[in-house]
Amino acid sequence: MADPISVIVTTREGEEIVVAQESGQHTLMQMLYDQDIGVEAICGGCSSCATCHVFIDPESMEKLPERDQAELMLLQYAEFYDPDRSRLSCSLQIVPEMDGMRLTIAPEE
Repeated sequence: MADPISVIVTTREGEEIVVAQESGQHTLMQMLYDQDIGVEAICGGCSSCATCHVFIDPESMEKLPERDQAELMLLQYAEFYDPDRSRLSCSLQIVPEMDGMRLTIAPEE
């Protein structure tokens, strides 16, 4: 069994929490939702609501796949969109490259 992937999350309240999940079928959204730390995931991970918006630290962004058109469109309409850091956590599969990644839950829209 592989070692779990740990992600350092800053909540909307400024609390820092380390969450862990094995790589595989789960998305970052599911990991955050399961921990109940501010990700609503209203659409269930279908990339249609942006309630799983997070800010990824810049040094980790380069390790992640590019945004697809659907993700980019939703993010660009978000009030707190940051072109350098914004991602929908539902669009990111948990992979070993995420280990140690820092992210912040975006403010509610």
